[in-house]
Amino acid sequence: MKDYLSFGGGVNSVALYLMMERLGMEFEAVFVNHGGDWPETYDYLQYFLATGRPVTVLEPEVNTVEKVIFNNLPAYCEHKAILPNRTHRWCTDRFKVRVVEAYIETPCFMHLGIDAGESHRARLSPVAGRENRFLLIEHGIDRDGCKRLISDAGLELPPKSGCWFCPYQGKAEFRLLRKKHPTLFCRAQKLEEARNNRPEAKSGQWKPYYLCDIPLADVIAGVDKQQGLPGMDADYPPCHCGL
Repeated sequence: MKDYLSFGGGVNSVALYLMMERLGMEFEAVFVNHGGDWPETYDYLQYFLATGRPVTVLEPEVNTVEKVIFNNLPAYCEHKAILPNRTHRWCTDRFKVRVVEAYIETPCFMHLGIDAGESHRARLSPVAGRENRFLLIEHGIDRDGCKRLISDAGLELPPKSGCWFCPYQGKAEFRLLRKKHPTLFCRAQKLEEARNNRPEAKSGQWKPYYLCDIPLADVIAGVDKQQGLPGMDADYPPCHCGL
């Protein structure tokens, strides 16, 4: 059976790629470009590809009831005035899982970058013809071991992978987003406002929902008040996104 690697561009999937390479395995790494990853992840993907290691980049095609096709998750959320949700992970399902499932040839093995320190997350595949494998767990490699694999290969450590408007991020990540990518932070704020201004929310049918439990404006309230203080303009530049 063919071996696939679900490649997200983060520490674990990069380490798993290098392990499979070291074991002499023939495999195809697949990365879904849904447009929502942090810019640093896309930069690292280009860096990784430049080392001569192939990765197949897939593009989603998500249809709406209006027959509009989206390959970009943030744009889809803006169009629908919705947010990613912690309890119902529709974003991962529509813009990643289904994309990969439509591409792979079964029967196959799908290798996932879950390390030995998070073995509770490992799950057998519910899809007929696809068997999930967890080589990092099988070899007892935890997060630190993943980092050593990457460093030993002479590669830079990748940033943490994930979407810049993921509700699983904490306040620290959103403050970092405000600091490094103010335009993206502004888009996340606008998404919150659009979702909470929908008729369903205004009528009370939907409860208010925020990416970080509280409005993003409150997450960085102290940061913006410090504009103009020595050194703060450079650390927290103003947003000029025009949204």
